[in-house]
Amino acid sequence: MKRKNIISLSVAFAFLSLSITGILLYIKQKAHAVEITHTVFGLIFVGFAIFHIVNNWSSITGYSKERKSGKFQKEFIIAGLIFGIVLIGTASEFLEPVAEAGKFLAPKRPKKSEMLSFEEVKTNQDSKGTNLRILVEKNKETELPIVAIWVEDADHKFVENLYVPAKQAKMPESEEEAREGHFDMADFKPESLSKWQSIATSKTPLSEKETPHENFVVNSKTSAKGIFYVIMEVKSKDKNEVYEAKVDEVNGRLSKLQSKNNSLIKSGLIELL
Repeated sequence: MKRKNIISLSVAFAFLSLSITGILLYIKQKAHAVEITHTVFGLIFVGFAIFHIVNNWSSITGYSKERKSGKFQKEFIIAGLIFGIVLIGTASEFLEPVAEAGKFLAPKRPKKSEMLSFEEVKTNQDSKGTNLRILVEKNKETELPIVAIWVEDADHKFVENLYVPAKQAKMPESEEEAREGHFDMADFKPESLSKWQSIATSKTPLSEKETPHENFVVNSKTSAKGIFYVIMEVKSKDKNEVYEAKVDEVNGRLSKLQSKNNSLIKSGLIELL
């Protein structure tokens, strides 16, 4: 068994794999498996290429210089100029249109539906009282929100919780895990929501998970009667914001959650059922 034959055939197979995955990446088929395959075979190709160069160093120097005069061959100069021009063109992003041309060959992806979707959360289902629904649409910039929702009476005294999470999510250190939707989890810390913590007489979670990352709807019940307030505190990154809606059980079925800035929540509605 000849080692040289094994190396040559291995380089050929690695080159074939790199060619296929390279074309897929060029036409924007950036599946994770394709990226991994391209990277692994790229490393294999580099390893075998180094071995090939070391074993054939005399031949390579023969291509580069004339044996008698020691001058560089024209072929070496031309190849070096091509390499230098391409390297400068890519580093300066001058050749970006060439690199991005593959997107026109990529299959067209269906447009995302513009209809809003809401993750449903149910709380206080065994309690007696008025059924209500809370719809929360967050702003696009709001990242991994932590939310508590509660009821206060007409004198702004705490009545009961409508939503309290059991967990809270935070961004992982790895950008790849974040892209794939893998987040670090921890038990919910009441001090994260200072307004709610200061007034709530009960800190018991009403949901087994963290606050939904996107839009959500809470179906719950409240014992409050007449005029009362639904309060929602939202934390995202280092920012806290409190939203409030005045609910009149007799004169209105819909109320809007509002704050001074409305920077974390795009829309919040309270509906009595």
